[in-house]
Amino acid sequence: MSSRGQGTREKNLSFSRPVFVPVSHFSPEIEIPVNKETHLLTESAELNSLQEDESLSLVDEVYQKLLLRIIRCELPGGTELKSTQLAREIGVSRTPVVQALARLQADGIVIQQKNHRAVVREGAENWLVEIHELRLLLEPSAAAMAAGRISEAEIQRLQELAAQVKACQLQYEDGDQSPEHLQQWGAASRGFDYALHLSIADHCGNLPICEAIHKCWSYKRVSYSAAGETPEIMTRGLYDHLVLLDSLKQQDAETAAAAMTMHLRNASRMRPDRLIV
Repeated sequence: MSSRGQGTREKNLSFSRPVFVPVSHFSPEIEIPVNKETHLLTESAELNSLQEDESLSLVDEVYQKLLLRIIRCELPGGTELKSTQLAREIGVSRTPVVQALARLQADGIVIQQKNHRAVVREGAENWLVEIHELRLLLEPSAAAMAAGRISEAEIQRLQELAAQVKACQLQYEDGDQSPEHLQQWGAASRGFDYALHLSIADHCGNLPICEAIHKCWSYKRVSYSAAGETPEIMTRGLYDHLVLLDSLKQQDAETAAAAMTMHLRNASRMRPDRLIV
């Protein structure tokens, strides 16, 4: 069994149902320690760790390529998936394709018919949207449960990551709009995104919820691969994340739940493609 969240397992897991307060109740500005001249720490241990976690096996890569083709309707519902043909198209041997198809079938994205043919499930192109809908059910409650459980040291770690993203944003606003800087900003933004959401999952005190959120986030790389982040999306995302982080710091469960709901709904509204979120 996974060790995620075990540090909080003995705590009282009861909590009142979150009350979603209006967005107007949030403070418009949340301060984090940022020096505008701070050199961006893209070589930090946090981002290096994320990059190592994102190193994919060949099966992972094939899985994500196939899922992305399904989401983009290049492999629409009802399409038969022949491992030999797919291996030739992707440029790999048949073995990782067979293993990737088995994973897609285990997830319910691909189904096996009575004649043992692997076929894309009807409606599978909505997979990322449906995962996001599941996150809307899970993560607000997880945020409420994590408020009061998350340690000061963890809050400080997340604030440091947030400061790196804010420094990137300020550098962009000061005129550095080069592709290299946008790539740097994107890496910092993704690092903070993963760290904050998964930290909330790990500190919610409920192992099944924690595991379910981690499973949802295993598909986030596909979203990032399918659609890059614009400055507008990263700026809005940081604002939402800072509201959420402040509510965790204040141990305010109701505001944490509302902030998470607001953030996930904003992400849905700002998605670049109706099937990518």
